[in-house]
Amino acid sequence: MDQRRRLEILKGSFESGTIGKEEYDKLKEKLEPQVKQFNENLEETKNADEHESPKKYSEKTLIISIGVIISLLAAILAFSFINKQQPKTLEELHVLNLKGKLNPSQGYVYKGVYSFVSLDNQWYTQLTSPKGTKTYSLALRYSPNDLKDIVIEGQLDSKLFDNKSEFYYTFNPIGKELSFVTLAVADFSTHMARVFEKMPIAACDRNETEPCKTIPIVTCEDNDKLVLYVKESPRFRVYYNDNCIVVEGNNFDLVKGVDRVLYNLYNIMEQEEV
Repeated sequence: MDQRRRLEILKGSFESGTIGKEEYDKLKEKLEPQVKQFNENLEETKNADEHESPKKYSEKTLIISIGVIISLLAAILAFSFINKQQPKTLEELHVLNLKGKLNPSQGYVYKGVYSFVSLDNQWYTQLTSPKGTKTYSLALRYSPNDLKDIVIEGQLDSKLFDNKSEFYYTFNPIGKELSFVTLAVADFSTHMARVFEKMPIAACDRNETEPCKTIPIVTCEDNDKLVLYVKESPRFRVYYNDNCIVVEGNNFDLVKGVDRVLYNLYNIMEQEEV
């Protein structure tokens, strides 16, 4: 069995992305002498057993081959475990990301400024408050690259937004996708309360259920209020209507729409990305 054949497993691991180029070269250099020794041992076994039955010779060859394969796999896994331990903190991930050592699915730098890293199905970035007194670690379900094709239409009354210490989130209480509406509202409310310091107030867009009898009925027409209106619709659309932030759609599009609005409010993304 020639040398290339012995290193096929290692080469396959490299080509599949299990190990990197540097690791492949180091392992190859380390394992080539073992492969050479294996060739020599195999040749000796062949000479010693040339008078034995073909079946017995074949069994010995198979056993030796299995041993070498197991050794190669063990070496690859051990090397990968020692040299590829995952960072345990967001700070470590951001450092690696800024050094360009993460693949795009793990992290990237957006607009050359914002480090985005993925951890536990969330995308994290850091943002400094306008006064420079606080640094926030922001967690969203989608990153800017996931949302770059979403355009936010209309205009938001920025003066009203800045002056209000609370906002109303409203929706259809008899809608069919309330689980996604709830998820979108929860994400938005978390950011509004923590970073923008605006208290969320529950509302309904119509009085058709028992709970809605005890909470405000709010729509975009209540122009003295800051409103998030999450609307179930077959059409996906995100827009501002003066005092009202509207996200229309269904399923996870509602969550995407909310994340897109948050990135705009954080001044990380424009209303329309170029």
